[in-house]
Parts: sequence; structure tokens; C-alpha cells
Amino acid sequence: MFTRDLHLKGASVSSALHDLEQTLILARKSKERVVCLIVGYGSSGGTHKIKSAILEELDKKQLKNNIREYIVGSDLDLFNPKYLNMKFKELIPDDVKRKRNPGEIIVIL
Repeated sequence: MFTRDLHLKGASVSSALHDLEQTLILARKSKERVVCLIVGYGSSGGTHKIKSAILEELDKKQLKNNIREYIVGSDLDLFNPKYLNMKFKELIPDDVKRKRNPGEIIVIL
């Protein structure tokens, strides 16, 4: 699994979106199937803007079939409908499922 921190100190929304693009390109070149994006909890310090923008961009990418699916770490719950409806949930490592970190977004390429 490929991991990238998109909410580094002082990062802007535009730089986070650029890093997202570069991360997905690199992950595909490396033949990775799962990417973990660290976006922060989205509660303070501007990370809410970054998290919202990344989620919006991932929605667009999923509609265009550029990614298969994604899920926020807090939704990695056995009883969550979004998790239950995922087609590729078996690709997500067990340790990531156990953490359920709301500051992470798991992307399936």
C-alpha cells in the first residue's frame, strides 16, 4: 500500500490537489492497487478545506472511472453501509481496517 501525507504544515488546497494527482500517477506506475491519503481530521488548521477538496476530487475521479472506489478511514466499520457496499474492500490491509483513522482516505485504483 502506498501512503502519502497531503496535509503537510502550511499546505494549500491547490498543492494538496497537485500532490494527489502525482501520488495517483506514481502509485499506478508502481503497480500499487491501494493508496492511503493522509488528509487530517478536517477539524482545524485548514485541514477541513483540504479534506473536503480531496473528497470532492475523488468523487469526480470515481465518476470518470479514474479510480475504482475510496473510503474515509472512519467509515471502515463492519456495520457501515458504505463499507459493506465496497466491491474491493478485501484489498484494504487488516491493520488499516482496525485503525479506522478518520484522517485517512483509502483509495482503490
